[in-house]
Amino acid sequence: MQLSKKFRFLAAGVLALQLAMPVGANAVEQRDSIAPSWVSQADYVALGDSLAHGMNEVGIIGLGYADFVAQALHQDGFITSYNKGFAYSGYTTKNVLEDIQNDVEKPVTGFGYQSDKVKLRTSIKEAEIITLTAGANDLIPILKESQTTGINAAAMLKASQGAIKTIATILEEIKKLNPNAQVYVMGYYNSFPYYREDVQKQFKMLLTVMNTTIKTTVEKAGAIFVPTYDIIAKDVPSYLPNPENIHLSEAGYLAVANEGFLPAIKESTLWDVSKAIQVNIKDSTTVKLSWQEAKDNVGITNYNVYVNGKLAFTQNADTTAITLDKLSKNTAYTVNVKAVDAAGNESVQSPTVTFTTERTLSFTDIENHWAKEFILKAAEEGIMKGYVDGTFRPEQNVTRAQAASILVRSLGLTTKEQAPFTDISSYDVGTQSEIAAAYAYGLVKGTGEKFNPGQPVTRAQLALMINRAYEHQLKHPYAVKGKAPFSDIASYNEETKRAITMLYEQGIVRGNEGEFSPEAPTKRSHAAKIFVNFSSLLKNTEVK
Repeated sequence: MQLSKKFRFLAAGVLALQLAMPVGANAVEQRDSIAPSWVSQADYVALGDSLAHGMNEVGIIGLGYADFVAQALHQDGFITSYNKGFAYSGYTTKNVLEDIQNDVEKPVTGFGYQSDKVKLRTSIKEAEIITLTAGANDLIPILKESQTTGINAAAMLKASQGAIKTIATILEEIKKLNPNAQVYVMGYYNSFPYYREDVQKQFKMLLTVMNTTIKTTVEKAGAIFVPTYDIIAKDVPSYLPNPENIHLSEAGYLAVANEGFLPAIKESTLWDVSKAIQVNIKDSTTVKLSWQEAKDNVGITNYNVYVNGKLAFTQNADTTAITLDKLSKNTAYTVNVKAVDAAGNESVQSPTVTFTTERTLSFTDIENHWAKEFILKAAEEGIMKGYVDGTFRPEQNVTRAQAASILVRSLGLTTKEQAPFTDISSYDVGTQSEIAAAYAYGLVKGTGEKFNPGQPVTRAQLALMINRAYEHQLKHPYAVKGKAPFSDIASYNEETKRAITMLYEQGIVRGNEGEFSPEAPTKRSHAAKIFVNFSSLLKNTEVK
């Protein structure tokens, strides 16, 4: 019976054999060669023939590709158990399938297990990672004959089709037992690179077809195909040094692990730690980062915080948050947090977050303007925008079209209706739609069929728009408390006077020397102040 995953993670450092502990390592490294990790520790089972078993070029069982994969994953803190005990030299695809169907029990060759023997179907059910190498032994008898007789294409085709069909059945059986397992199937390399040229040519063509077919079969079954042909072809003398033996050298197995299986395995969603870190942007120069605790077989000692690839801070293990200040405004940052244990092992798959600090808006023509703070606030809240040349043009008049658009955008109003105005067709579709929304929600009325979009919006007209927006948002009219102290609004109708009074009573406008100047055009600076104050009024009123 296997240990629980939690216990096996703690025990794996002790149980790992030479594949996880290089010869000559010092005592500290031997006690703890496992890196901390945020990922869910996985179980790895290797199935297949002599390549998974670790048969080398002189016919001795040693370290195969599965061992090197297990070593790397174990040291990076990704796996807690590994077993290649179900991989046997001489196995054909049918042997692998029969073992699964018969639920064989075999000795464990690996680490992370309490029992000396385990059953195959249980191992498959519990595994997150499964590698499979099979099919070569289905073809070898025919290939060996080809050295003297030439390749029997028909026999090879039949044998390869049979092997691939059986692989499909194996994958189907695995998926039935464990639908969530990540299964990696090794492709074929040229096992006979020393055969004469004419046989080589035929064999290479056949291998291309076989690898293409098995890749399609594997991917159709929801597994991952791992090509090896080009990996071995890069250095045949080193990787296949014995012309009389099809098995790889230790260097060849290491190449298959490092260049084939490990890159594919490490792309798995099993190692996704993106949710282990959060970022909270406080202001344009300050952010707070927090992360989940990492796990380790012995214990975490500290966290290294890297900012844009450089070590910026080292935090004690009991601290899982940090505030970064004095950052540059409107700048992209990438922060990576790595966990470190007492032996100096640093986590491999570590949470990373990328963010951009807020931009403090500014314009080249408002530095000494009385409305600077209102203008910046209006820009930061998206109420008003500047121009492409970096100016705001605070003394420029706001048109009726611009006023309607700003108000509609600030309130988030939209409509599919069209406005009844005949003089807005020359404006872009977006502006027409915003004017239509302002009309549909009763914020503007126009004069007959005319809206006069290009005319400056007067201060009285803007007051009316604001007052109507207040009524729309809060679902009731504003109740004035008295009369506004402006001497130049007496001739206006009650709605307009009420609108101007609301702006005064709410501190949105103050006037100048007892006058409101209702017919004066509204400058962009005044509009910024009015819209910012109105936005604040709505927020405070809605909260209450």
